[in-house]
Amino acid sequence: MSAPIYRVATLADVNGIAECSAEAMMEDSLFGALWPRRKEFPDQFVSYFASRARERILDHTVVSLISEIPVEENGKEVLKVVGIAQWQKFGKQTPETSWSVYKAAGSKLNGIQDWAYSWFKPKETASDPEAIAGFVKDFTEMEHKFWVKDGKDHDRWHLQFLAVHSMARRRGIGGRLVELGIERAKRDGCDASLEASPMGLPMYKSKGFEVLDTYMMNVKGPDGGPIPSPILMWKNPEVKR
Repeated sequence: MSAPIYRVATLADVNGIAECSAEAMMEDSLFGALWPRRKEFPDQFVSYFASRARERILDHTVVSLISEIPVEENGKEVLKVVGIAQWQKFGKQTPETSWSVYKAAGSKLNGIQDWAYSWFKPKETASDPEAIAGFVKDFTEMEHKFWVKDGKDHDRWHLQFLAVHSMARRRGIGGRLVELGIERAKRDGCDASLEASPMGLPMYKSKGFEVLDTYMMNVKGPDGGPIPSPILMWKNPEVKR
């Protein structure tokens, strides 16, 4: 079996990222709460991840990393996106995350497109707007509680999203995508951070992340209780504290 390929994503990868993300998150408890009818309307779920992928690729502070493996489709060998990690740089910007005219223009165009598409939303939706609004509130509170001090963001690379397609799990792909973010933190002399799911804790701990706290989101899980979100940080030994 061929070794996975890792690289920075471009806009040409949006569809592959969306399909991989939707498949990987189909059984996730958080997305189950936010998108309760995702299995009934899978195209809407994929479209959400496509929009999110475009937005992140055009955000100059975000580096979207993907993993690909060769698969056979219609008698031809093609590269399929089977892993995605969206790492965002907070605090000091680096050459990799410096402002870009191309990305700024693309981001503005993407915003206009999203606004235009919003006029044609289906009457029935796979998402739960109330749950999404609650999650946004939770996420904002979580960010300010753990990562903002004296009005400034903690200087770090933050893992905003990680997904691995079911066909490629247990091959170390998720772990390698995490390591690539840690390597950037080492290079840039800062920490790395993330908000995890309880299921992902063992892997993140194996990469050197420490649990700082656990935030209980108001979004309800399958058991009807709040969904726990462990807060983790990889502390760069070169950083003076």
